Amino acid sequence: MPEDPDIRLMDAEEEIYSPDRRQTGPDKKKIGIFAAIGVVVLAVIGGIYMMLGGGGVSKDEVRLMQTKIGSLEQKITAMEKQQAALQARLPAEGAEAALTGKIDTLAQRVEALEKKPAPVAAEKPKAAQKEKAASSGKKVHTVQKGETIYGISKKYGMKPDDLRKLNNLGAEDTVKPGQKLVVSK
Repeated sequence: MPEDPDIRLMDAEEEIYSPDRRQTGPDKKKIGIFAAIGVVVLAVIGGIYMMLGGGGVSKDEVRLMQTKIGSLEQKITAMEKQQAALQARLPAEGAEAALTGKIDTLAQRVEALEKKPAPVAAEKPKAAQKEKAASSGKKVHTVQKGETIYGISKKYGMKPDDLRKLNNLGAEDTVKPGQKLVVSK
């Protein structure tokens, strides 16, 4: 057989390359696994040392932490009871719906009160007072629509508090159109 330099017969001792065949020698994955196991073992040994020896917590510190934890547990229990009590007070449909319903009821009551005529018996003493003021020569002002105690007092050059005192009006009292007020002594 002619010897072709490109063709060569293999010796029985030579190995044939195959992609399925594993390489022999140190494997990088194995080295990584051994290194990780070594780190974990060192961490465990260090933790045991810290717990048994050097970095422990004193008994006083443990007692202090236990008392603080106990007081926190008591506070949490109290807050849970408060929350349960508040939830029990809320109606089933929720707080907002309950408040809206109450506001609507109050608005209807206010409208009904505004539509009612003022009681006549309450105005008789005031009317008698106004007549007495007119007969004694005091100056009287009849309230017009849109007038206020402040505006009337300025019109007659007096303080609003003086006008209120002259007419036995409280700080929250308002005036109505047609009402007669004494404006001078």
